[in-house]
Amino acid sequence: MAAWLALATAPGTAAVAAPADAATPMVADDREAVPAWPAVRVLLDAGGEMTAEQLAAQPHRFDVPQGTAGNLGRQPGAVWLRLTVRVPGAEPVLRVLDIDYPALNQVDLYTLREGRLQSVARMGNQLPLNERPLRARGHAAELLLAPGDTELLLRVQTKSSMVLPITLRTPAGYTSHESASQLLLGAIFGLGLCMLVYSLMHWVSLRDSVFLDYAALVGGNVLFTLTWFGLSGQYLWPDAPYWSLQASPLAVLVAVAAGARFMRATLATRELGRIADLALQGIGVLAALGFTLGLPGWLPYAFLQSLTIVLGLGVGVLVLPVAYLRVRRGERAAVYILCGWAIYLAGALTTAALLRGHLEPGFWALYLYPISTMVEMSAWMAVLGLRVQVIHRSADRARVETETLRVLAQTDALTGLPNRRGLHQHLVAALTRATPQQLLAVYLLDLDGFKPVNDRYGHDVGDALLAAVGQRLQAQLRGGDVVARLGGDEFVVLATGLADEAAAQRVGQKLLAAFEAPFDAAGQRCSVGLTGGYALAPLDSSMADELLKRADAAMYAGKQAGRQRVQRGGRSMAAA
Repeated sequence: MAAWLALATAPGTAAVAAPADAATPMVADDREAVPAWPAVRVLLDAGGEMTAEQLAAQPHRFDVPQGTAGNLGRQPGAVWLRLTVRVPGAEPVLRVLDIDYPALNQVDLYTLREGRLQSVARMGNQLPLNERPLRARGHAAELLLAPGDTELLLRVQTKSSMVLPITLRTPAGYTSHESASQLLLGAIFGLGLCMLVYSLMHWVSLRDSVFLDYAALVGGNVLFTLTWFGLSGQYLWPDAPYWSLQASPLAVLVAVAAGARFMRATLATRELGRIADLALQGIGVLAALGFTLGLPGWLPYAFLQSLTIVLGLGVGVLVLPVAYLRVRRGERAAVYILCGWAIYLAGALTTAALLRGHLEPGFWALYLYPISTMVEMSAWMAVLGLRVQVIHRSADRARVETETLRVLAQTDALTGLPNRRGLHQHLVAALTRATPQQLLAVYLLDLDGFKPVNDRYGHDVGDALLAAVGQRLQAQLRGGDVVARLGGDEFVVLATGLADEAAAQRVGQKLLAAFEAPFDAAGQRCSVGLTGGYALAPLDSSMADELLKRADAAMYAGKQAGRQRVQRGGRSMAAA
């Protein structure tokens, strides 16, 4: 914590030291890229009042830059840079002076020959794209250099840090360098866009706010990368330079606010420690407040930059121990979060050191942050994948529980057969398939002699006998037929696909014959008989209630006729 606080609040690296010796000229030879910093001399202009005319003939006022090569950190006012380019031979050459740090606000390039001003080119992200010497993401200008020595005078002023990776490139070298940079940044943008679409689609389908937080997190990081590397000024708002000045810290604040919410939800920080949870919540609120006040320009850029560094690293400092505790508990999501934050902190600390002038602006110093951010986002997308699995498992459990409740509501607890509600479902479905060629027989069956058994042996034996009756009835039927218990000692059988009434009578006869053998009920040998009535669909009716009424009437008629029979109700009362 002390390390990142020091990086976030330390002043910029000292820009100059002792007066310079004679500067060594840059040689514009056949090399595609010549670093300029060894030939650079600097002059601070805290008040921003000096002019190129005043300094053209005063090379002695410039000093050797000390500290980190190509990086002066934060500096008040303007900084003047002076260097000499030597062209060997007798022919002029075309070169591109490239400052590959798009966050600089104003860069004025003057060319001098023998102490006299020859030309001026104005660059910087405060200019619309069409007013720059080259319509590029960074700061570059073509120079037609005559043989001999040409002096270059640059005036740089910015609200950001004075990161100055100055290189003299051939046109082909500049094109190659830009192509490689655009390819890398395009890959980062494409990966971020895929993550953004992934999270938004899951948010739309699952309505889980964590996916929306992740989308805002990815969007903020992608927008920061595009702005910091000049792509937004080149492609998104080429004629609105204000956003190139403000978008970088604002995008990071969006990412910080969303990241704090994402971490609170995925790590369930409230369960582990209220202090860490409140601190993350406070960081999210501060980031949102900073974004709100920074959007109209009410907060200074330097303050916004420091706020993003402190809050961004603060989230990491709070999350890492919480994630570690979750890892100790064996939680896979925490492993991904811990790895992601560790990689992110490496990039964030590198960027903080770069902005404070402690690192030379090489490839890794400039690009480690967006690369580490995308790696972090990829790790966190794995967290979302685990969350999707949890949501689907919860939905599956809910469906199973709902189906279980539905089955229980339609099942007789004693026999496991469908109850009156379950019978209705089966009967309605069977009626849709019943035709004159494929009859449905509805049998209503009542046990003969059940009450004496129940009174003699008790309810335990009676219940066991009812369960045994249900099993024996099922054993007499085909797989598609249904046995249900209405209550008491009344059962219903649905037999489908019967060719005619004779087939229905044969089924009834089979059911009667099944009760000739006694039952074993809880260790007691019990004998009961069967009396039933049936109706045929669609011959007798196609209504469920009407069929049951006809079968019930036939059953009672059978009771009055002497029991131990199954007969049809409706048009015919023929005994089976």
